[in-house]
Amino acid sequence: MSATPATGNPRWSCAATATDAKFGVTSPSSTAQPRSRVRESSARSCVAKLLDTGNPVVVLGGGHDTAWGSYLGRTRCNRLRGQRVGVLNLDAHFDLRQADEPSSGTPFLQMARADQQAGRTFDYTVLGISEPNNTGVLFRTADELGVEYLTDEQCQPRHLEAVLEVVDRLVERVDAIHLSIDLDVLPAAVAPGVSAPAGYGVPLETIQAVCHRVARSGKMVLVDVVELLPRMDVDGRTARAAARLITTLAHDALSTPLTGPAGNTTGGRHE
Repeated sequence: MSATPATGNPRWSCAATATDAKFGVTSPSSTAQPRSRVRESSARSCVAKLLDTGNPVVVLGGGHDTAWGSYLGRTRCNRLRGQRVGVLNLDAHFDLRQADEPSSGTPFLQMARADQQAGRTFDYTVLGISEPNNTGVLFRTADELGVEYLTDEQCQPRHLEAVLEVVDRLVERVDAIHLSIDLDVLPAAVAPGVSAPAGYGVPLETIQAVCHRVARSGKMVLVDVVELLPRMDVDGRTARAAARLITTLAHDALSTPLTGPAGNTTGGRHE
């Protein structure tokens, strides 16, 4: 599988690319038109089209606003229509910020509001929250929305069993999983090439184990890997960590049959 890496500041800056018939990888491109609308439109159409092939899809960022484009695509594809989709975010931040303009800090609040308007259940879990880097308002918003989360301290390898129990609960209650990986969840020594390197972070060992669990569940349909900032990377460490996680997800997903309603590969509509 192959994809063109993002360059420059975190943004959606790559041309769309396809892999073999079993796995789709895309990174929506920007043009001279207003960036946010172009990115949303590009992501929506790319993600929806690839999801309706019945295969797992990876979207490469870019900032975490990439996840909003992924959401727009999955809510418009036929394959997931009527299905309960859970979002698992591996991130140091909630990204539930209230703001006049959308940004990398707002995508999951945008999803919550869109789900509410559409009568869908917003099911959101976050692993890796850095308490000093999230405001009290964000914690209150998370509580109001019923978000399940663990802090970075709670996601250390010695607590791996408890971490995987949270993942398993999500898997049990949803039909499909949208996995979003913000690389700033990793320790700065592992992922220096992000806009907000972690002072503590969740070890790669834990993140890798979570990826195994989700991909092997048979319910993973969509993945975002975001916030890679190549000009800040050191010896390609962050890019290599991202590539390792994507490889893990691809290998496990392709060796595990999709289960439940989301496992349909005909592109037909589910009611």
